[in-house]
Amino acid sequence: MSPSMHDIKQIDALAGLCGIPAHYIDAAGNPVTIETDYKLNALKAMGVAAGNELEVQASIDGILRKQWSSLIPVVHVVHCGALFTVPVQVDEAHRNESLRGEIILEDNRSIPLAINLSELPEEDRLSVDQQERIRLLCPLPEDLPAGYHQLSVTLSAHQEADHHDSCRLIVAPQTCYEPDILSFEQPGPTEKIWGVSVQLYTLRSENNWGMGDFSDLKQLVNKLGPQGADIVGLNPIHSLYPSNPLHCSPYSPSSRNFINPLYIDVTALQEYQDSAEIQQHVNSDDFLRQLQKARDSSHVEYDRVASLKFSVLEMAFSYFEKHASGQQVSGQQASGQQESTNQSCKSADFSHYCEEKGQDLELQATYEALFEHFRSRDINSWGWNCWPADYQDPDSPNVKDFVARSKERIRFYMYLQWLAEQQLAEAQQAAVESGMRVGIYRDLAVGVDRGGADVWAHRDDYVLNASVGAPPDTVAPQGQNWGLPPFNPNRLREQAYAPFIDMVYANMQHCAALRIDHVMGILRLWWCPPDKTADYGVYVNYPLNDLLGIIKLESQRQQCLIFGEDLGTVPPEVEAALPAAHCYSNEVVLFSRVEDHFLAPAKYKPQALTCISNHDIPTLRAWWNCNDLDLRQELGIYDWARTEQEKVARHEDKLALLNTLADIGEAPYGVDPSDLNSMGYSRELMEKIHYYLGKTASKIIVIQLEDVLELDTPVNIPGTSSEYRNWSRKLTRTISEIFASEENRVLFKNLGLTRKA
Repeated sequence: MSPSMHDIKQIDALAGLCGIPAHYIDAAGNPVTIETDYKLNALKAMGVAAGNELEVQASIDGILRKQWSSLIPVVHVVHCGALFTVPVQVDEAHRNESLRGEIILEDNRSIPLAINLSELPEEDRLSVDQQERIRLLCPLPEDLPAGYHQLSVTLSAHQEADHHDSCRLIVAPQTCYEPDILSFEQPGPTEKIWGVSVQLYTLRSENNWGMGDFSDLKQLVNKLGPQGADIVGLNPIHSLYPSNPLHCSPYSPSSRNFINPLYIDVTALQEYQDSAEIQQHVNSDDFLRQLQKARDSSHVEYDRVASLKFSVLEMAFSYFEKHASGQQVSGQQASGQQESTNQSCKSADFSHYCEEKGQDLELQATYEALFEHFRSRDINSWGWNCWPADYQDPDSPNVKDFVARSKERIRFYMYLQWLAEQQLAEAQQAAVESGMRVGIYRDLAVGVDRGGADVWAHRDDYVLNASVGAPPDTVAPQGQNWGLPPFNPNRLREQAYAPFIDMVYANMQHCAALRIDHVMGILRLWWCPPDKTADYGVYVNYPLNDLLGIIKLESQRQQCLIFGEDLGTVPPEVEAALPAAHCYSNEVVLFSRVEDHFLAPAKYKPQALTCISNHDIPTLRAWWNCNDLDLRQELGIYDWARTEQEKVARHEDKLALLNTLADIGEAPYGVDPSDLNSMGYSRELMEKIHYYLGKTASKIIVIQLEDVLELDTPVNIPGTSSEYRNWSRKLTRTISEIFASEENRVLFKNLGLTRKA
């Protein structure tokens, strides 16, 4: 039976209280009203009772009671440059009483507070449980330093618990961090810089074991720095599944707070050099044969690479543990004493690392050990959801018994995280020493895999009966479902945003900048219901100002530049908030056509990271030659008619791009838009398009090595899984070969000159 108009109004009211808007503006600019049934799906996913009129009303009453019962909120965010106030909620009968309290700053200094409630302006009021509650705006000291503080207040005439409250008070700076060379607010001239974005695993070198690693990253920055590059961007390097290496999508991680250990360069470890057992193993005929196969493959063979690396990492860990415990393996006494001293220092460093990371690292390592244990028994065990029920809760007695029995294996996975962080830090240091004025930027994925470590360790933080995606548009008429469970916004607030703070902090380590994938997610996410297509989804709102405040605070503390990937439908609230916060936009040349031209260089946003294409878009050569369209037809994504339609549109795109190149004096020699035979792809055309990119007003541009090498195969085709080998295609040349090329060095030099022009 369909709900009545009264029921619909009540459901709309409940949905609004839970952050589900009644409508939104679609990609074409048209208003879309969200169906009542879709709202009910989302409410059910949140665990909000809405099965009938009584349940709906009870849920509304419960939410309002919870919102209005506290004296002050659990967490409150204020921003420098705006008035510092905090909402205070009291019974109207207490309107003329006073409030006393204190703010405990991070450095433990105390600031006393004494407030007369009668002097405060009223912001709102509501009758709750037959009591008239009022919300007042209480001023706070205007000189509070940025940081995480604690606010406690008590109604002066009362000592009962319901008249005393405390909250985490977050004071956010006005803006995110910017290096002086990019900031208009710092003295001295600003500059426009350039760099490279890479999918780290695609890098080839003479030394890696079949996929790019952190030593390759060091080599890359050491080559790029002298060429004038200032920044190198990475794909998400989040932890995936060491025991299931074929789960290789960097945008579907097991954990966003830890690192994929496959990026460790095993040969850079001191244990690798010192262990006779390791040297014998890696020089065996079988190992060398497997290593050569891994290196020669056109794609990363993740299972082979993992087998090679983990076989040696386990030996390295055993060697490390033996020496850390004071056992000498070999060597003369003097050298043995020196080696023992070095190992003691490393052991102390590792112990300090484990202590600093605390329970989160232990849970991550425990998950990895459990995943390995159950997958060895069942190859189809893809996550904690497949484990026996007694192991799905990290606090269960069975898990505690497993931890007690598996301390060495758990410590091994902690050791891997320690190594990964060390090598990433060394790469960033190498970038700075090579002359780069920014260095490495990391990429924060929009979510995590539902079967992974983050969800297992903190299940209540996520909504497991929903998946993040995107609403319908012309490209995807049924919308997109990315299969990632969203953060529970109510739970985030209850925890004073601790999970979000930890995630942001972790991803700003050992780098100089952070790209936030789908940055619109700090305002709203599209929740898709289970067992239905994405067009049955709804938007769910998140606290934009609060989450952006945390990003600004951590950005300044870690001195980390912020880019927000804001491609697609961007709500006006985000468009207004990001520039003011000095959160850089993300512009893509191939998306920038305006009628019969592409954007003039001066029209690009100055405060932006701009590129020609990215990991979800065809390479420049493939785009020009329509290889991506042919491939989509081959994979069954497009039929013949759609392919031909897209090719006609692509030709218009190419003509528009040629018009723009001609306007800025970068027309490739011999290309005549009226003569199809002259419009073939060429090295010169590639370079001219890059010089167009270089001339844009954007402070930062990045190029892809795939385009420099003129590759025509994509690293990823959105919407595919088994149909195409996503996230594995390697580059066709080693790092050394790329920079040995005179053509490439000239391109890099000229690109730097266009940035200075």
